[in-house]
Amino acid sequence: MRSKQTGLSLVEMMVSITAGLIVVLGVTSVYVSTISSSSNTLKQSRLNQELATIMTVMSNDIRRAGIWQGSGTSRYTSPQNNPFSVPGNTALTVVDQSSNTTINPFGAAWPGTSSGDCILYAYDDTSTGTTGTLDDTDIVGFRLNNGVIQMRSQGVAAETNNDLCSTGSWADMSDAQAITITTLSLNMVKSACINTAEPNGIDDNGNGTVDEAAEKNCYSVAPSSNDITTETRQIDISITAQLKNDALIKLKLDQSIRVRNDLVKITP
Repeated sequence: MRSKQTGLSLVEMMVSITAGLIVVLGVTSVYVSTISSSSNTLKQSRLNQELATIMTVMSNDIRRAGIWQGSGTSRYTSPQNNPFSVPGNTALTVVDQSSNTTINPFGAAWPGTSSGDCILYAYDDTSTGTTGTLDDTDIVGFRLNNGVIQMRSQGVAAETNNDLCSTGSWADMSDAQAITITTLSLNMVKSACINTAEPNGIDDNGNGTVDEAAEKNCYSVAPSSNDITTETRQIDISITAQLKNDALIKLKLDQSIRVRNDLVKITP
């Protein structure tokens, strides 16, 4: 006697096919999501690596501002004569390129809350030129230019003012084909200035109190003629960027650095 054989009904087949499609769609969705997440992670990692490298180069170089090398003793006994840190010339300067405004803590009442997108400075680069002498290659800096961070390889030593971000030779640091730098912000608000002549027995700010603590701060109270002041420069750097082919991938890096060489001046 033959056994009766039966197949799947149409309804059962449709249910099975539907369940299979749901499983396939679920697996496909997970796969696509994983691929998309991995792609975004790689993009974010690339942007992070690019900005971290730029920040490291900038930080390490800016710290060198004002280095004065050589065999003479004047760099120890007369730091105010440092040719690589002359206020208004080779000393570290922050510039707002949009208004061509110099933002510097040189003297009283400087605009410390302002920031710029270009920084200029000099140091004694012994790998080129003459040690102890200001050469074109000793005048360097960084700036933001059309979505690209650039580094200045040399300025013009013969100029009496090296505070123009438009002069000198500049080279791209960031890859314009891969990322767009949206912001480069440089701020010196945490810098400090000490008047070494205090206490001097004089009411320098004319408020009736002699040698009060505020008189030591030469950003608050202008020093008198022949006073020696020492400025410690701290630079807050902020960089924001996005990928060129995916504006949704963005990153911001912040870092504070202190210039190793303090700025020593004698007030005229």
